[in-house]
Amino acid sequence: MILKLLILVSLSTIFCMNFSEAHPVAYAGSYSIMTWNSKEMSDWMFTHTFTPYYSLSARMTRVETSEGERRFYIPHLNFLVQRWNELDSQANIYLSMGHGGERVNKLFKDASLLAIEADWESRKYYASLKEEALLTYKKRSSDLYMTKVRVGFAPYLAEFNELNSWFILEATKINKGIDSYALTPYVRLFYKNVLTEFGHTQNGASQFNFMVHF
Repeated sequence: MILKLLILVSLSTIFCMNFSEAHPVAYAGSYSIMTWNSKEMSDWMFTHTFTPYYSLSARMTRVETSEGERRFYIPHLNFLVQRWNELDSQANIYLSMGHGGERVNKLFKDASLLAIEADWESRKYYASLKEEALLTYKKRSSDLYMTKVRVGFAPYLAEFNELNSWFILEATKINKGIDSYALTPYVRLFYKNVLTEFGHTQNGASQFNFMVHF
């Protein structure tokens, strides 16, 4: 009886943590819609997870750079490279890669995506690091490199079927962004399979992120 209870508690903890962050690989057979929106950048992604180890995403990215607006349309594969499960925490490493196009003057030019992401989280705290590159084939000086670091904590503990809240601080760097560096505090709310985030950068620009699994 005690063993069953421990197993149920562990599975519940891991299940809740899987929804506390927008993981590129979720549970087998699931679909997700994710969107990140700000004045400088928008990201829309539809993902299907085939197994607990890999998923396929269709993605559109808009970035306002010092050279003007750029749009990328890139399908990519996501892989769970490594996972560490503890009784009250989980750590993951993901790798994403894909090939598509950048829209330039109503034409599509070849573009590729490479990304690596690592995170650690418990029901109380979490931290993540993501490095992403959008590579073009016209000249290397046009490649985009993005770094995102996040830390957060939950002010109270809640179950999966209750409203969960988090306070998050995000630091981002884009090599060709209008604002090369941005520091954004967020309030995150998620209930069951729906997650939302509201934030403002140090310059007062608004940010809204949304994710749903089904």
